[in-house]
Amino acid sequence: MALSDFSGARQHAVVIGGGLAGLLAARVLADHFERVTLIERDGVTTEAKPRKGVPQGHHVHGLLAKGKEILSQLFPDLIPALLAGGAVSGDMGRDFRWNHFGVWKVHFDSGIGCMLFTRPYLESQIAERIRRRPNVRILEAAVEGLAFDPDHKRVTGVRVRPHASGSSVLTADLTIDASGRGSRTPQWLEDFGYGKPSESTVKVDVMYASRLYRPGPGTRDLRALLISPRAPDKKMAAIFAVEGNRWLVTLGGMHGVHPPTDEAGYLEFARSLAVPDVHQAIAAAEPLTPIATHNFHTNIRRHYDRLTPFPERLLVMGDAFCSFNPIYGQGMTVSAREALALDEALRERTDLDRLHGRFYRKIVNIVDSAWGPTTGEDFRHKEAVGERPTGMALIHWYTGRIHERCAHDTALALAFYRVMHMIDPPVALFRPSVMARVLRKLPKQADSVSIHDIRAGAHH
Repeated sequence: MALSDFSGARQHAVVIGGGLAGLLAARVLADHFERVTLIERDGVTTEAKPRKGVPQGHHVHGLLAKGKEILSQLFPDLIPALLAGGAVSGDMGRDFRWNHFGVWKVHFDSGIGCMLFTRPYLESQIAERIRRRPNVRILEAAVEGLAFDPDHKRVTGVRVRPHASGSSVLTADLTIDASGRGSRTPQWLEDFGYGKPSESTVKVDVMYASRLYRPGPGTRDLRALLISPRAPDKKMAAIFAVEGNRWLVTLGGMHGVHPPTDEAGYLEFARSLAVPDVHQAIAAAEPLTPIATHNFHTNIRRHYDRLTPFPERLLVMGDAFCSFNPIYGQGMTVSAREALALDEALRERTDLDRLHGRFYRKIVNIVDSAWGPTTGEDFRHKEAVGERPTGMALIHWYTGRIHERCAHDTALALAFYRVMHMIDPPVALFRPSVMARVLRKLPKQADSVSIHDIRAGAHH
């Protein structure tokens, strides 16, 4: 859209939060507004190092295939640049060694491409491209609240306090909160008489402990190794090859089982995993960094879509809308999908009033596709606290059977991967062709012939 096409109603947009969701929102808004201001209290990253505002930046992150596809749309040169800088590519079925639900997943060429890198490296590359946008300004400041019109029906900007100066109002035609799970929008809305959005929560009590390693001799070809627990086991681990010819290793536990942060305890925790592979790998590797930890206590979904009335010209997205258990690697891809939904909503109508209704209808479906399957897996542990959906036992039986059969059935593993990577919706696992494979007697060997049938079925 050329700048001459902008109407007066789309002069200035403000984004609160300079993490991945905020960066992607700013990228989309730059196509629809004359000016965009991205506000981040801790400053938007300028280098590939963990920053205070992203405490989970030290740990393993996953960009699912759908997320990779969207980032390629928004930044056509990003993926080649990431690879040129040392990011590692691979095939989900061929290059990921994954022990899940007590079995090793079958190896095969899935056609689902993955990329491995550190979170700070990805964010720094995206931030660099945002800075190149001539109509985007990055402001290092604290946001102290929302600004409203005299009737308190429309958000007209934000109250900001830049470092070393007093507070002021930054006016905007559209304000987006992408400030993460610590968002203050619920309180700000309550202060102006709107009330807080209702919340859905599932308590999981996850702790990560991560560090970078230099691979040892004979293990440099390892791209990804995942150990996911089968309840009641509560220990997990991941090794991802990342830029700089390094491994990023994350050990984790949940519901009171936490990895130690001393050298001997860290190795012993790895030794105590269900399979010995992680311990064998890191015992021969060279530690490069101290052990960093991160705690995640609760999945939180804020139902802004149900809050009535809701102020005009305000949107909430990313972790500020829904924060997922990070062990499933859904967060970055959900944020990318929400950015596309924002673009669609802005293209559908020029009027910014009632935009929130159109936007929330779109992202509720996106969040549903991640929230249901991941919290369903969380509920396999009796310690998980939250409202358990009706029929959970049946779902656990069925999906557990899928997980087990992914040890030998390549077509079923492909169907699972396509849902996991958000290529297909979760309902795809209940297609008749998939159900038949889940319910039949175990085959004697993997049946790879019907992979084509699964791929073709995705288009029907």
